[in-house]
Amino acid sequence: MQYRTYKLQQLPEPYTWTYTPSGGEPKSFCNYDTLVYASGGAIASNVIDNDYLVSNNSTINISRPTKAVAGQIIALIDDTGAYDIGVVTSVDNTKLQIFYKSMLELCNDNMLNPMRVAINENEGTKTEVKYLYDAVEDTAQILASFFAVAATDKYRRLPIRLRTSGGGTKTDGSYNVPAIWSYKDNSINVRDWLVELFNTHNVVVQFRLIFEVGRAYIELYVSRNTTGGRLLKNNVHSMRITHAEDSSAKATVCMVLDQSTKQLIATYYLQIDNTVTTNPNSNTRVQPYKLITAELDQENDDGATAKTVAEDNLLYGDYNHYISVVIDRNSAMYPKNLNIGDAVLIVPELQEMTDEDALTDNYDDKVMHSIYTGRKEDSESSQVTLIFGKIRLNYTDIIQLQQHKLVRS
Repeated sequence: MQYRTYKLQQLPEPYTWTYTPSGGEPKSFCNYDTLVYASGGAIASNVIDNDYLVSNNSTINISRPTKAVAGQIIALIDDTGAYDIGVVTSVDNTKLQIFYKSMLELCNDNMLNPMRVAINENEGTKTEVKYLYDAVEDTAQILASFFAVAATDKYRRLPIRLRTSGGGTKTDGSYNVPAIWSYKDNSINVRDWLVELFNTHNVVVQFRLIFEVGRAYIELYVSRNTTGGRLLKNNVHSMRITHAEDSSAKATVCMVLDQSTKQLIATYYLQIDNTVTTNPNSNTRVQPYKLITAELDQENDDGATAKTVAEDNLLYGDYNHYISVVIDRNSAMYPKNLNIGDAVLIVPELQEMTDEDALTDNYDDKVMHSIYTGRKEDSESSQVTLIFGKIRLNYTDIIQLQQHKLVRS
């Protein structure tokens, strides 16, 4: 396996590209730079820790000193193409090691709160926070405005292009993926916000390196991953499935209060089909009782209602577990082309099910519904650990997740 690192080089002339949101007007962004080759060589071994939720270092051991430096983009390349990509965090030429994190590390920086808007009123100008937005298309445009507009600092800008799926505006004017913007501070950490979006709305940002004649850029693909149907069965030699942790939903009841008066507007209850109801006697309510409170500005012009606020706080709280699947990467049953956010069915007790039995509701106690969140592997071993669910067991991972959650507290 080989590695290559890429640095930014300013183009002789910047070029403009447009992004057209669903049902909206085209928006123009600008790339001033391109990606160019910086260094490369052979990889002696590598340890990959590619977890969307936790920003751990991966490591490659190289055969000779490198000119790579922190901040460059790195690609691990095998016979089929780019095996993994990321951002170099440090280089040790004495030990012949390069450390890197996932491409999401590009977003590990603060930006001005993009939803703060100045409103002119008779008594003067005040600043408020617009808080209903589409978690896919608005997210993509915020990222583009952060990286690729004329006002972007030359040391912050990146050559990016956008691609989205699943977001936008419906025919009735509502959002496909409505989310509540709850950040009140003047600035937010971009990576923390994106990780929280994945936790709460299953919105994923994926990165690809695109090389064209005369220029190269980073494609940002923002989507709500609704892919399902992947099946992992414990019938593969040497496969191990461990269901190590499980917890109930983070909240099952949401009391929505008026932002100004703090009076109760409505109470919503989470249901097992990932919807909400105001009926406390619904026989499909999720248990146990776990209360969360949220506020609504009833004078907002964004279209936010008590229901959308409750949904933002109650829905998408499934997959609160940790499942690891250890499997040989050379196995014919190795699940290729898994993407972050893919929904899967995991069958750990196959011996209790006959060939004639289907995966129906009768076997809900044997079938685990989960979501793919990352993998760990070491080139010195053929075993790969696939990670499913949104709970972490490692102490340092837990601390990082707690830090991410502070941004919405």
